[in-house]
Amino acid sequence: MHPQEYIPPKKMSDIRRTFGEVPVRPEPVFHQPESFERQSPHYREFPVYVEAENPVPPVFPKKQYHRHHRRKPSAFLKGILFVLFLIVVCLFGWWILEKGKNLGSSVQTKGEMGYSSLVAALDNLEQSKYQGSLEHFHKAEEAFAEADKELALWNSSLTDIVRFVPGLSRAASGKYILEAGEHFARAGVPLSEVAKSIDVSKGAYKDGEKISLLNFLQDVKVPLAEAESELTAANSALQKVALDDIPKEKREQFLLVRNHLPLLVGLMQGFSENEILLEELLGGNGPRKYLFLFQNNHEMRATGGFIGSYGMLDIHQGVVRKFFIDGIFNPDGQLKENIIPPKPLQKVSAGWSLHDSNWFPDFPVSAEKAIFFYEKTGGPTVDGVIVITPAVLQKLLMITGPITLPQYGLVVDADNFIPVIQEQVEVKYDKEENKPKAVLADLAAVLIERVFSLQDKTTLYKMAEALVEGLNERHIQLYARHEDTEELIDKAGWSGKMLETGYDYLSVIHTNINGYKTDGVIDETVKHRSEIQSDGSIIDTVTITRKHNGGDTEYDWWNKVNADYLRVYVPKGSQLLSAKGATWEFPEAPLDYKALGFREDADVVREEENTKIDEATGTRISEDAGKTVFGAWVYVSPQESVTVEYRYKLPFVLDQQKLSEGGSAYSVLYQKQAGSPGSTILAEIVYPEGWKTIWQTGGNLIPYERVLRLEGTLKTDKFVGAVFSTRQ
Repeated sequence: MHPQEYIPPKKMSDIRRTFGEVPVRPEPVFHQPESFERQSPHYREFPVYVEAENPVPPVFPKKQYHRHHRRKPSAFLKGILFVLFLIVVCLFGWWILEKGKNLGSSVQTKGEMGYSSLVAALDNLEQSKYQGSLEHFHKAEEAFAEADKELALWNSSLTDIVRFVPGLSRAASGKYILEAGEHFARAGVPLSEVAKSIDVSKGAYKDGEKISLLNFLQDVKVPLAEAESELTAANSALQKVALDDIPKEKREQFLLVRNHLPLLVGLMQGFSENEILLEELLGGNGPRKYLFLFQNNHEMRATGGFIGSYGMLDIHQGVVRKFFIDGIFNPDGQLKENIIPPKPLQKVSAGWSLHDSNWFPDFPVSAEKAIFFYEKTGGPTVDGVIVITPAVLQKLLMITGPITLPQYGLVVDADNFIPVIQEQVEVKYDKEENKPKAVLADLAAVLIERVFSLQDKTTLYKMAEALVEGLNERHIQLYARHEDTEELIDKAGWSGKMLETGYDYLSVIHTNINGYKTDGVIDETVKHRSEIQSDGSIIDTVTITRKHNGGDTEYDWWNKVNADYLRVYVPKGSQLLSAKGATWEFPEAPLDYKALGFREDADVVREEENTKIDEATGTRISEDAGKTVFGAWVYVSPQESVTVEYRYKLPFVLDQQKLSEGGSAYSVLYQKQAGSPGSTILAEIVYPEGWKTIWQTGGNLIPYERVLRLEGTLKTDKFVGAVFSTRQ
């Protein structure tokens, strides 16, 4: 799409398609990484499956389903039942019992029977009396159908007309409510069958037998689809009920019901849409092995943090067969090829290996690098990669509560998790045994077991929420080597790709290069000012301020200089006008790679071939992921702040003719760095005198003297846009 074309976006997927003082400098540190120490493979291995009474939940579904209380429906189903009960009690109870007389005594009687049967069905279902619930749902369906038959005169077309006629709309609303009741009753039948299958399956396994969640998903997808269809029809009917026909004292309840139902339908649609992805991730199409990478976002790297540990998940037919965690330098020590690292990494690493594999912020690219390095260490062929940051584990600890590790004399909770584990890894590990990451493996084993044993409904909802939040905020990222699966992951928004847009774009990427865990005490503010010129051209200024809050903490790793290779991703073809605040530095290669026979990486070569140095500012200008990249070194000492600024001209303009005829759009997509806790973002759009805004999106854009301003926290990707016009 041409940048001047404008189509108002309706949702994020549409938006993405449419819019597209110098600090103290440390002495360079050169060392031979542990990856080159040939070690014997060692890992902490533990099974994470549970026995028949403790079914294994899915790994990373969009909608989480979990094991249930004895003699209680699942958490997912409980949510559905709650909304249904709310609807029945708040809506049908009032309408049928109080207002049904307006439709005639016979209709009222049958409506009352339908309502009573619905209440009884839901009550039976809550008590796991499945046969009783089925009987009452059928009775309710029959009663509502008979009531509707007596109103045969009121066919759909006629009802849709008379609902707008004063004096007749009440009767039309009554018919719509009866129709909704019939659909609710029909939805209850497959829901009862699903609930029954859950309880029955619990006694179908022998002690010690592993249980596959995949079988459950396959069993419930058809009845849930049937229920979804009926609830969609019920929702359609309720949306036609005239609010004026509802007594004032009941309107709040009615609106509560009508607003809940679309959410319920959306929940079930989400399950349907992601069921194929869930089946694939759970090994429904054959055994699957996933490489787990644990990224420490207190030492930022492009895809979320330094890779300090890894794991391997083996799953087949919904059963987790094996999951282990190991320190990253154990496989690195087995690397069978020598690869030349990207030039900035050469400052600290003579060779490129798994722990530095996440150089590229486009996650699928870095995931493939990780797979390559892992397999070159002798690891098995894997089907995909899953990365997580400590933020996810911290949120899970909020749910599970404290975990005791007696072998370390530790009690780990959400509040002390980061410093306590970091201290164990950095300082208190057994130097003779030399397994600094063993504590993480031991903690993960207990945490996984604790998570998988959760049963409380509220707790399960919190865990599902934490996982979805982690996915949306890119503290969890997924990659599949199978193209179809990767497409599904990307559609869900969990692939970690650098997004494409034909308009303005900004992503600030940090790479902590000296190994100190200082990013956890850095506050960052990013100001992006877009100045639209009278001729439609646009000049952007990005100002990045990093404040170091360490220096006097009890943990030494927070009191060090933060050494950052900063990359600013902007629209491809942007022209750098000025830059200031960064440190000029051009590290030399630590080895004669050619003489030593090191192999080149094609993506690194491509990046270096497209890199030039701006002589005026020392900025490395390159291309990556369809973007122009400004790169430089930024050092910030404890208790100090550093500000870096880039000013550049965008490669497109706003169309003057469209401005005068109807409107021309400017928009910018802010894509957060994976693993980031969320920088403060200050956005400003400055437009010329005589222009006016006719449409805007992206939150509360506040206009002030030809400037649209927005301030917020970049927890997830953010889209900001406006349409301008010069027509009077």
